[in-house]
Amino acid sequence: MRSLLVMAAVILAAPAWAVQPTAETGRAYDQYIAAVEKQLREGAFLYADAHAEAKAAARSGQTDVVEVRNGDGRVPDGLIHDWLGISFFPGAHIAGVRAVMQDYASYKRIYTPDVVDSRTLARDGERFNVFLRLQNKQFITVTYDAEYEVSYAAPAAGRLEVMSRSTRIEQAGNDYGFLWRMNSYWRFEEADGGVYAECRSVSLSREIPYGFGWLQGALERFPRDSIVRTMDAMRRAVAAQR
Repeated sequence: MRSLLVMAAVILAAPAWAVQPTAETGRAYDQYIAAVEKQLREGAFLYADAHAEAKAAARSGQTDVVEVRNGDGRVPDGLIHDWLGISFFPGAHIAGVRAVMQDYASYKRIYTPDVVDSRTLARDGERFNVFLRLQNKQFITVTYDAEYEVSYAAPAAGRLEVMSRSTRIEQAGNDYGFLWRMNSYWRFEEADGGVYAECRSVSLSREIPYGFGWLQGALERFPRDSIVRTMDAMRRAVAAQR
């Protein structure tokens, strides 16, 4: 383990690691996002509706996470990470979930240690501009200042959609390219004595140089583990309202 930390420190100290996504990388991510949003518009409202095992796992009290990305996730000079988390909040109601979701000032308390600061920058009806300071601890600790455009919609009674699109992500200090973009697509449905919750997180990171494949595992764990912690924390926050 110590040797890996030393290797990481050497790699991250190299100027070549202070990188930004190219225009081609950004376009590829935008194209991927367009395909994801098309799938969400045209597919079943909940992923769990078509996957009975996922719904059963959620009802058992655990947060189930599946990888749903198209292809291997590789784009020019980058990697796309596409994960879906599924959970169930027993005894919850959509109104309570909406209240927790829109209480951005409390994110730094609800989602600690992943969120260390949070606030609403602007609001226009059901559209929000929000600021989050994110912290990721893997083999090193990195901090990001991120801004998002978030919109809420109720497509039917007992249902809620939330789309969160990153507009700015900056890493404190040198940008190692661990997180360039991140969109989150939330779906909630009130049924079976509670609320089914799903979050699809699609993020973009730099491509890993040849010979350092072990770093890819760390980059993959970050969004996956973050979904589990986020949904488990949200379940507790929603339960605390009752």
